[in-house]
Amino acid sequence: MDVIPFIQFTVSSRYASRWIYGGLIMYIPVLNFFSLGYLSKVSRLLMIGGVGLPTWERKSEAWVEGAKVLFVFILYGAIPFFMFACGFFLTALSAITGFFGHIVMKLSYLVLLISSFFIPFAFITYAEQMDFKKALEFERILQGIKEVFVPYLVGYVGTVLALVLCWLVIPIPKSTFFQLFMVALFSIATYYVLLVATYYFTQLFRRTSLSTEIEERT
Repeated sequence: MDVIPFIQFTVSSRYASRWIYGGLIMYIPVLNFFSLGYLSKVSRLLMIGGVGLPTWERKSEAWVEGAKVLFVFILYGAIPFFMFACGFFLTALSAITGFFGHIVMKLSYLVLLISSFFIPFAFITYAEQMDFKKALEFERILQGIKEVFVPYLVGYVGTVLALVLCWLVIPIPKSTFFQLFMVALFSIATYYVLLVATYYFTQLFRRTSLSTEIEERT
């Protein structure tokens, strides 16, 4: 999936400010609902073959939609986080239970990795249909992933590596002023990675049986 044309027009002066706004508030609690909601609107625009990026009109709708998107993410992370909490609790009881607690905590990382693998298509499913139930249909989403498994895996790994690279490349200095500047830069960079990932996975999604566009054609 060629993301170069998407990158070229999103960094233009016409569109850059739209995702920069979302990036600046990406890590601010509650306000970041706007950022997540905007990504959902981007996916829905791309799903119908739209060109460009949506505007920030109807901000209240974007905020509500972002809160719902976050809830989808939380549902996918519920099992591994519960396992981690249980494992942590066991480590605090005794040496014997602590042994099993450490095992459970390590397994929770594996489960988190597996569950997060579903998130791109789960997110786009929700963005397209605005339906929690559809976004949690694991077997159906897995089937869609299988249909485009290689490019999906490449996109998933590439996104993770790009986010890690943001962590490594953008240092947080001790100076208060520069610290705020670098935090803002890091927030914008990570949000742009998510924006490009939204484009990439939405285009993949359109090629699968998950897309209502495909269903309408058949």
